[in-house]
Amino acid sequence: MESISINGVTVVTTDENNRVKFIQFMPDDELTPVLELGSRSSGTLQQLRNGAFDYVANKPRVRSNSTLLRKAAHGRLSLTKDGATQLTLKSFAIEAIDWPRAFVRETVEIMTDLMGVEKMRGLLSELLDGLKISYHGEQEF
Repeated sequence: MESISINGVTVVTTDENNRVKFIQFMPDDELTPVLELGSRSSGTLQQLRNGAFDYVANKPRVRSNSTLLRKAAHGRLSLTKDGATQLTLKSFAIEAIDWPRAFVRETVEIMTDLMGVEKMRGLLSELLDGLKISYHGEQEF
């Protein structure tokens, strides 16, 4: 392995929180040999034709504030950091699906997977009985 020593000036640019956003190294000798450099997940380092090195930090990755419990075709059931259980369902207009039916079906699938078939049957039976009671006696137009 060969070592190369390069003299020059380094400029470091930071944001308001002192996080490095940009590093540029400018060698005193523009004829510095070109080095092959890889990139890292935190940023990209490249050597320019004049021998200068540029480092550009990647944007910080947005980290999830929840833990996935179950995945569905159009959403997910998650446990949030504050201890809540969150069901998120999403459909795009270009999908051209009957989204109310799809959302009900996927919610029932997720809950059946979590609770088991027998418990889900009981819950659905209670819900349907509750719907019958709330609509009982109303007149149709």
